Amino acid sequence: MDIDLRWGGDPNIVLEVDTPVGNIPIQLKDLQVFTVVRVIFHLAEEMPCISALLVALLSEPKPRIDYTLKAVGGSLTGLPGISDMIDDTVESIVTDTLQWPHRIVVPMGGTAVDASEFELKPEGRLTVTVVRANDLKNLEMIGKSDPYVVVHIRPRFKVKTKTIDNNLSPVWNETFELIAEDRETQGLTVEVFDKDIGQDQRLGIAKVRLSELEPEKPKEVNLRLLASLDTLKVKDKKDRGTCTIKLLYHLFSKEEQLVALEEEKRILEARKEMKEAGVIESTADAVDASASGSSTATGGSGIMGSVGRELSKAGKFMGRTITGHSKRIE
Repeated sequence: MDIDLRWGGDPNIVLEVDTPVGNIPIQLKDLQVFTVVRVIFHLAEEMPCISALLVALLSEPKPRIDYTLKAVGGSLTGLPGISDMIDDTVESIVTDTLQWPHRIVVPMGGTAVDASEFELKPEGRLTVTVVRANDLKNLEMIGKSDPYVVVHIRPRFKVKTKTIDNNLSPVWNETFELIAEDRETQGLTVEVFDKDIGQDQRLGIAKVRLSELEPEKPKEVNLRLLASLDTLKVKDKKDRGTCTIKLLYHLFSKEEQLVALEEEKRILEARKEMKEAGVIESTADAVDASASGSSTATGGSGIMGSVGRELSKAGKFMGRTITGHSKRIE
């Protein structure tokens, strides 16, 4: 059952935003939600004839969440970028926890049911090689932008390339492996950023639907970068350059699926440890091989492998990065 949901209210939500000048309270007001909710009923023979509900937000039409931000005891005009940062955080949370194929499983009682049967499971592995970018937009007053690329299917599993200084047509040739749960509805997001003092600026973004990929068949894509995936928000229509990537999608066997599921759990736990140790500011931050001081890669039957194994601050964490064309099998 797909339900058209429109909700509005005025909850008292205060966010604490960590900035270079200290923690600043931001009040979120006038909250409105416009979305389509999908409810899947798992039927049973015994009363109440429903053993569990699966609840999720549909990605199309895209969920719309409107709100007003107000700095407690001050003005947001003195905090450039805060509104965009909060918008990105809210969107990441919704996309990675509530938007289909992600779902909330609600056992209904009556007939005993194994809720894990309905939870999201890995379906396949996407190998992404970030090859190069061309004619990127220059945001620097002096010199050229210092670009790097962030790729992800789920916002909680972002990975990034190294930064190449002072170059608008950089070459990376860095390869990553990402897990997909539903090839028909998910996509790969590619973002190019300019490394800067303070907050990095996004040079452009693009997305590739996984449904466009044929399993086990390599594909090279030349993506035209946009200011935003939401075309209604795009004010700057100028060309932002392109990013070339190579893709290969592999469907998991049952055994690979179980291994990938355990690896995902370990990655999330490791990211929490990194956040607590101060290595990353958020568990949704992109991770690269340079965080460990090495470019370790794993091959063979490993699904995600290790990005780095002896972080001085965070200890072990899981992820997978294959830098360039050199591999070391562990």
